Amino acid sequence: MTGRVRFPPPVDVQPLLGLSLRDTQKGREGRIVGVDQSQATPVLWVCWAPGQGSERVELTREQFEALLAACRPPAPRPSYRAAESTADADTQAGPEPRRQVARR
Repeated sequence: MTGRVRFPPPVDVQPLLGLSLRDTQKGREGRIVGVDQSQATPVLWVCWAPGQGSERVELTREQFEALLAACRPPAPRPSYRAAESTADADTQAGPEPRRQVARR
């Protein structure tokens, strides 16, 4: 297997599909309609105008990862109140009940 190029494993691109993109150089806006991760360079398929088909847009791996990171929601940060209420619930519940074993 020498000589084969190993690509990074595919990632979930569901958040990218349907995402709007703006091309400021050409003054146009479009939507991502597909993603190809089967090559060394990730490719987006963008439909710039309805009925015109889609255009192949190559990205660097870094650009692709930045785009994915930008469209993911941030992880929820635990609040002080949530941590406090969990601690209160643990102390109010008391000790864990003992499991009964059936005797024969």
